[in-house]
Amino acid sequence: MSIATAGIRLAQLAEAEAISHLSRDTIEAGLPWRWQPADIERFMRSTRHNVIVAEETALDPTQPGLREGKVMSGFAVMGYGDNDAYLALLSVKPEWRRRSIARTMVGWLMKCAEVGGVKRVDVELRADNSAALALYHAHGFAEIARKPGGYYGTVTQVRMRRVLRK
Repeated sequence: MSIATAGIRLAQLAEAEAISHLSRDTIEAGLPWRWQPADIERFMRSTRHNVIVAEETALDPTQPGLREGKVMSGFAVMGYGDNDAYLALLSVKPEWRRRSIARTMVGWLMKCAEVGGVKRVDVELRADNSAALALYHAHGFAEIARKPGGYYGTVTQVRMRRVLRK
C-alpha cells in the first residue's frame, strides 16, 4: 500500500474492536490484554476523552484496478482533567510505521490540549520502546520517573511529561 493522503479524525464506535486489537497486538504485546473493546467504547462515549484514528487513503494492489480506499493506520486515546491531560494509548500499525503518523497524532492531541487550556500532558510507556521514547522527546516531553516492573511486574514503565504552560 502507498499513502496518497492522511487525516486525523475522531474514532467511531464501530472501530472500538479494531482499536482494542491493535492495542493488544502492539502496546500490550507480551502483557495481559487490558484495553478490551468495551473499555475503548467507554472512552469514546466519555466527554473527558478523545479517541482518534489516523486514516490513510491507500491503493490496494491486491484489488483489480488498484482500488482506492480508506484504512485506519493508527489510533490514540487521551484523557483530560481540569488542568492536565494523560495520553493513555497511541499506536500505529506496523506496516504504516516510519511515515510520521504517530508524530501527526501527537501533534493533533497537543493542539487540543493547548486549546483546552491544559497545563501539562503526561504519558507512560514501556522502557523497551525506543521509538516511542524518541517520539515523545521530539514533542518536548521529558522523563520524570521510571518504575521497574511497572507493567505487570515484567516491563519497566517510563513516565514522561510535557509542560504546556505554567
